Amino acid sequence: MYFCSVNALFLSFMKKYLLLLAFLFLFCSFLQDSNMNVSLLPEDDLITLIFAGDIMGHTPQFKAAYNSQTKKYNYDICFQYVKKHIESADLAIANLEVPIAGKPYSGYPSFSTPDALLDGLKNAGYDILLTANNHILDRGKSGLERTIRQLEKRNMFYAGSYIDKNQRDTIYPLIIDSKGVKLAFLNYTYGTNQYVVSKPNIVNYIDSQQIINDIHKADELGADLKIMTIHWGTEYELHSNEIQQGLAHFFVDQGINLIIGSHPHVVQNAEVLYGKDSMVVPVYYSLGNFISNQRKVNTNGGIMVKVDISSKTKSVINTSFLPVYVYRGVLDGVYQYHLLPVTDFIQNPSCFSIGKSDSILLTNFGRETQSRLSNMILFSNSTLK
Repeated sequence: MYFCSVNALFLSFMKKYLLLLAFLFLFCSFLQDSNMNVSLLPEDDLITLIFAGDIMGHTPQFKAAYNSQTKKYNYDICFQYVKKHIESADLAIANLEVPIAGKPYSGYPSFSTPDALLDGLKNAGYDILLTANNHILDRGKSGLERTIRQLEKRNMFYAGSYIDKNQRDTIYPLIIDSKGVKLAFLNYTYGTNQYVVSKPNIVNYIDSQQIINDIHKADELGADLKIMTIHWGTEYELHSNEIQQGLAHFFVDQGINLIIGSHPHVVQNAEVLYGKDSMVVPVYYSLGNFISNQRKVNTNGGIMVKVDISSKTKSVINTSFLPVYVYRGVLDGVYQYHLLPVTDFIQNPSCFSIGKSDSILLTNFGRETQSRLSNMILFSNSTLK
């Protein structure tokens, strides 16, 4: 597998062969600076996770997904260029920041997105969707419960919101066995905007004692690794705040092995913390937008984070990230919100017929994202099989 720096990948739009030379030149240099070990384990000994950020459902998105001839919605084309990366993982996880609440569909500030979005995500390879976020109650009790039922109908795993206490007690923490390693997924949110959860529904709010109890339960259930996915932070701020950093240290003290954040709608900084026995704990404070209609600088994309876990040592041995730009336009004759992996575009720009302005935006997004995550590793198209 190849992990490389992008210190020079985004310097300019040069011809393809010059970009490839720069890409290869920087391949080895970054390995010396990385604070994580490059994964060289046999495939049978490696568990790979892929995380994505905020999945939004603004009005222009579901209008673009509608086919007036079939009178149906379809999101498959949105994920066609990232699908190979998602499917390469043993488990793929993303933050579902819209309720699947049924008609009438609506965008910001009170979301409800067509059921077909779940089909698109499942077809793309996603296994787990996170539902503890500030928009889960946009359509109240019925919206929360319908979202859960639609996820269950598609046999998709979820974490963060529940119909009642009995359901939560039965399936939370979400524990999935992958190659003999029990992975516990925990999910919490800072709040739910102005909405209050209605009994008997439950939304996992950030509560230190409840989190401690849930971590202990995960341990009792035999979890080998505990993964914290959390909705926190200040929207549009490019750096984590003191509350996020304090919570991250608290989670590490409680034995969490990996922290993945969402909510700010921009990619924030990342770091590596150290827990008991010098355990390495990667912290990605915010993955930004995976797909949305937000077009301002820094909101027009996000990152996919790849996590390598050793099934032998039952530990995180490497993380890397892939910037993904949201291109709103026509590709292959179809107008849609197309997710374009930045490194794939840089290596083969001729495969993506987008205009000059979007090419510049994509390149700038990749460069600025890398500068924010310069202490982490970027993965290239050749990283994943």
